[in-house]
Parts: sequence; C-alpha cells; structure tokens
Amino acid sequence: MKFNINHILLLFLAGIQLSCSYSKKFTTGYYEENRKDFQSVYQQYKGIFAKKPFAFHMKGNTFNQASLEIITDTMEYIYNFDLNEKKIIDTLVKYRFDTLTVQQLIKDMQSLNCTWITKLDYFENRQKKYLVFISVRHKKLESLFKPTKYFTLAFFEEPQPSDTEGRLQDRKNKKNLRKINGANFYRINDKLFYSLSRNFR
Repeated sequence: MKFNINHILLLFLAGIQLSCSYSKKFTTGYYEENRKDFQSVYQQYKGIFAKKPFAFHMKGNTFNQASLEIITDTMEYIYNFDLNEKKIIDTLVKYRFDTLTVQQLIKDMQSLNCTWITKLDYFENRQKKYLVFISVRHKKLESLFKPTKYFTLAFFEEPQPSDTEGRLQDRKNKKNLRKINGANFYRINDKLFYSLSRNFR
C-alpha cells in the first residue's frame, strides 16, 4: 500500500488528537485513583518542610536518582544522589531531617511517579501565601507526536476561585486567569488544581 503526504498528515493529526484526548482523560482519573496517596505525600511534605524547608527532584527512568534542594535564609544547597546508596542518609542526618519520614516520602513519590515537589509563594492583597506544587512524569503521558508532558498539581491552603470552565482565576480580578509557571490550572476541588505542562517545575 502506498502512502502519499496527505495520508501521512492525516495520521499525524489523528495521533495528536488521540494523544490530547487521552492526556485529558489521564489527568481526570489519575488523581482520583490515587487520592489518598497524593494527600499523604502532600501532608508528609508539609510536615517536613515546616521544620526544614526543601524541594525534591526525582530523576531517571526508574526514579532512582534524586536532587535534594535545602533552603536556608541566605543560601540554597543542592545535593545529587543515587537512592540506592547511603549518601542521602548521611546528608539527611547532617541537616537534621527526620530520616524515616523523608525515606517514606521518597517511596510514596516513587510509587506515584512524582518527579518534583516544592513549596511556592504568591501574594494576595499584599499578603504572602503558599502552595505545594507536585509534578508527575508518567509513561502514559508520553507520545511520539508531542513532547513529554507533566501532570502538575497545585495544593492551596484556602479555597480558590475558578471560572465556568474550571480554570483558576485571579482572586482580585476574576476576569483574569491566574497562571502558575506560565500554565493554566483546572479545578479538581476548590483547594486543588491541575495542569498538563511541558515543564515539571
């Protein structure tokens, strides 16, 4: 069978459409299927961060490589690890982390395919507030037709406004959408929003 350029183009466009449709279905289902686990990661991270501010990046095809970003008032320290080695435990002890809690957080992140967790600040009415930002890298979001996308979650402390399409709005001027790292976010509930993004952070 011979294929001309029009056939190839049609197949390409069909592939993109199927990829977009599947990506949307994935986002609406993945959180619900893993709600308790995501909430556990969120609560664990908040508890650890309250004592020792940090961000964590999981890397590698099996999430066995990691970067720990330790945040102080004046400096930010970045350490890279192979999670199969003892080096990470030595670093956690050095900075007085609760090693068992951090190890459990790492295991839970691996099970959910989480690649990044951090705390971001933003301002409302000149008041500084925070959200927890989690990124997921999942093979089901990979596509031959489009760049890899990350399923990102924004956990807020307070209810947030959204429009009729579920998009996160600016509280002060609801005609404007509030973007996080340049991406639009969509409502899961009034304190939790998600996006599909090319960037994990």
